[in-house]
Amino acid sequence: MKGVEVTDVKDVSRKPGEKPFATEIFYKKGDLFNGKLHVRKSDGKMYLSIISKIPFNWKNLVGNMKFAGQVVDSAGGLLWLKETENTLNIDLEYIEKYLNELKEKKVSQ
Repeated sequence: MKGVEVTDVKDVSRKPGEKPFATEIFYKKGDLFNGKLHVRKSDGKMYLSIISKIPFNWKNLVGNMKFAGQVVDSAGGLLWLKETENTLNIDLEYIEKYLNELKEKKVSQ
């Protein structure tokens, strides 16, 4: 996870007391966004949540965006992407660039 600050790492279970089925890596990128990377232990599938600190609705924009990973869900300031080791850093960089551009537009308005 290049370019972001990892703030916490936790193993998570489906229910309290059960064996952990995934690891969640919490991160932040300055005043732009934060979220977590959910990595399943059984198959290594990765899901990235992005929570924008800039108020806008991802749902209205994701159709025009070019992610390397796959959009799983979007609502309000929350976006979920299915990632691989090859797409994760590409998408983090793309999101940083996109949100910086959005922030610049909002400041200049």
